[in-house]
Amino acid sequence: MIQVTHTIAQFICNTKYENIPHEVIEMGKLHILDTMGALFAGSREKITGIVKEYIQALGCREECTLITQGIKTSAQYAAFGNGTIAHVLDFDDYEWPSMAHSSVTVLPAVLALGEKIRGNGKVCIEAYLVGMEVISRIGCGVNPSHYDKGWHSTGTLGSLGAAAVSAKLLKCDLEKVKMALGIASSMSSGLRGNFGTMTKAFHAGHASKSGIESAMLALLGFTADKTILERELGFCSIFTDNHAFDLEKIVQNLGNPFSILSPGIGIKLYPSCAATHSVLDGVFCLIKQHDIDAEEVDHVECGIFYLYPKMLIHSEPKTGLEGKFSLEYCVAAALIDREINLGKFTDERVNRQDVQALIKRVKPFVTRDVGDIGTHYPGATVKIHLKNGTSYFTKVEARKGSPSNPLSREEVIEKFMRNASILFDKHQVEEMVEKVMRMENLKAIGDLVRDFARD
Repeated sequence: MIQVTHTIAQFICNTKYENIPHEVIEMGKLHILDTMGALFAGSREKITGIVKEYIQALGCREECTLITQGIKTSAQYAAFGNGTIAHVLDFDDYEWPSMAHSSVTVLPAVLALGEKIRGNGKVCIEAYLVGMEVISRIGCGVNPSHYDKGWHSTGTLGSLGAAAVSAKLLKCDLEKVKMALGIASSMSSGLRGNFGTMTKAFHAGHASKSGIESAMLALLGFTADKTILERELGFCSIFTDNHAFDLEKIVQNLGNPFSILSPGIGIKLYPSCAATHSVLDGVFCLIKQHDIDAEEVDHVECGIFYLYPKMLIHSEPKTGLEGKFSLEYCVAAALIDREINLGKFTDERVNRQDVQALIKRVKPFVTRDVGDIGTHYPGATVKIHLKNGTSYFTKVEARKGSPSNPLSREEVIEKFMRNASILFDKHQVEEMVEKVMRMENLKAIGDLVRDFARD
């Protein structure tokens, strides 16, 4: 049997900043910037106040920053809080086929532990990219079965990615890295049935916290199975159906190239489930081409990938969070408002009478025409039927923001600046962009975290 855990652990130990290609580092910094923007945008959501109150009640040692909230806590709970807040809007990056939001589990662990150990920018970039690669490769090996079973990959794979990050920053040796992965495997969790609730965001924070705890325990001598990824009753075996995993895919070309570069990780244009994005691109395309008025629409047919109905589980949403996982709502809002942005996902917006009426006339259906499981980011078909009998059709091959149709560097920075402007003035935001894009020059990552720490 392939020694997957050992090979992954070797990769974690042996990867050095100096040997990572320049283009991988530059791409990584863009994803770090994007994730911080998602955190800033989420910092005024209801969930953030709950998380802050919970963390304060724990009374942990004040050593790491709960970003934007003006308090410090332990590394574990700083990662938990920051990961949860960064994921609540579903505006962070998303990878296919690992089907995970990688950065919201990896980056919070980097920033928390990096601040705790006074790590420099290079060390933190190195750890971040290692963690992202671990999530991607293990995800390729266990999906689609893993996701089909109902696991939320962000929570399950994220625990392993955060453990990789933490073991790297804590300078664990090879044996202890394997122990950290073993511990993290038993802490992996996250059920897709909780999509559309605060608990989906909890999955990201819990994964980041679990990764740090796993590495810290391993460093102290805590034991776990050293072959947990490949063994019977191990991670791949238990988290898939009928041994539907491929160990070779996990170790093949590990870090060569880094997955963040090829096949790449998507950066979101809309703050909703990624499964809605191709359809939204199609709706906006038809609106632009034919100047469609929502009042003229009789019904809309949306051809989607076979996994998407199990992601978009709220066909009759009543809350803003449910709206993010409702194709019907996203299409209705796009037609009525002619835009999808952060302001569209409130309880009040979802429950508007005109929106609720149009929701009932959006008809999703599964089709093979939009790609198969090997396709990177499946597309969609959209057909809008008007009350006068006219119909308009389009097919979206690659959604905007996917690696095959990526946001430009300038577009990613512009997205960050919009999100960050919720909290900071233009000068502060520009300084943050400059620091992140020159992160390798930071003598201590805490200098960057302090910029983000504003209450």
